[in-house]
Amino acid sequence: MLVRIVMELEDVPGQLLKAFEPISRFGGNIQSIMHQRERKTPLGRVPVMLVFEIGDRARLNRILGALRARGVRVTQLGEREGAVRATALLIGHIIHTDLRDTIDRLNVLKGVMVSDLSLAMGDPGKESTARITIAADNEKRANLAISNLQRIADRKKLLMITSLEAR
Repeated sequence: MLVRIVMELEDVPGQLLKAFEPISRFGGNIQSIMHQRERKTPLGRVPVMLVFEIGDRARLNRILGALRARGVRVTQLGEREGAVRATALLIGHIIHTDLRDTIDRLNVLKGVMVSDLSLAMGDPGKESTARITIAADNEKRANLAISNLQRIADRKKLLMITSLEAR
């Protein structure tokens, strides 16, 4: 199953490792991480969104228990079984057009979640490239997410490239 969690970590060295260790110990495979150090929570903590694969609900429960025991505050939890994946490349001024907004617009779609993001930044003021992987409950929702991403890319004047399978 694919799991998405948002947690709040203290802004001190070693906190990411503290959160990742139980995931590794119980067989989780981390797919993506979004660490937002500049956006502190009202408690002064750093929000971290993490997507990982885990074999079953029992292991997920062990991970969550270990995180609680370590003082990691989990603020959101979502899981999907048998997710369909679609990948797209975005090219352009991705950061300047608010990458967070793009991700949020996809994540609000029912049965859809951005599960991985890789960003290659150009020189300051130059274009960047992002590879976005979307996990969806089924093929129809994956296609809807890709269509929405194309509309977002068009509005933000970004070039979007998808594989033939994603159409």
